[in-house]
Amino acid sequence: MQENNAALAAETENQKLPFNMSQDQIEARKVKAEEIRNLPATIVKLGEHIDKKTAESIVREFSPVTNANDGRTASVPISTVGKILGNKGFDTSRIIRNIPTLYETSVLAWSEPEIHRSGHKPHNNISGYHHYVNKFADSADEYYIRLTVTEGKTGRSGKNRKNILHATAISNVTIYKKGDDSQPDRLRYPEGAKSPPFVDKRLREFFESTLIR
Repeated sequence: MQENNAALAAETENQKLPFNMSQDQIEARKVKAEEIRNLPATIVKLGEHIDKKTAESIVREFSPVTNANDGRTASVPISTVGKILGNKGFDTSRIIRNIPTLYETSVLAWSEPEIHRSGHKPHNNISGYHHYVNKFADSADEYYIRLTVTEGKTGRSGKNRKNILHATAISNVTIYKKGDDSQPDRLRYPEGAKSPPFVDKRLREFFESTLIR
């Protein structure tokens, strides 16, 4: 009976650890989460909504940008504009000109390798994904922006891997209520919201993972 209880306890503990994280990895995430929460919000002047073609013309002028915190240089090719504009909540086209600056001052929250999943198209040229988070504010609200950077595989020639800003996700800061070790983060509506806000599920998962003992 004791053996069964021990096995059940071990199984339960494993279920609590997302992505098979160790306790040290969770502690490291806690530090990152606090750093992200304490980021000063970059003040952004919202532009008018623009279509994809106009956004592509703006992005075409971007130079590769180096992140000030970890030194990763990433480019923003026009082929990724569709993904960048695909955020389901905030209209990313209104801050498209600010993307380089927001990446430059963002914090690397977590990284993960490319894993082939059944039913999904394999990405044989990608070795992993790096998720950076920053905070910005317009005249009314503060937002988290998660910028996903793909890291390419090293070619046969041994050239450096390419890092590409692949996608963004933008969500209102106020929907993520900080919990403690016994109370997980809870989602809440921004003040005055008449409909459910967009929730960045990956960012929510990241914050929740820091509350695991």
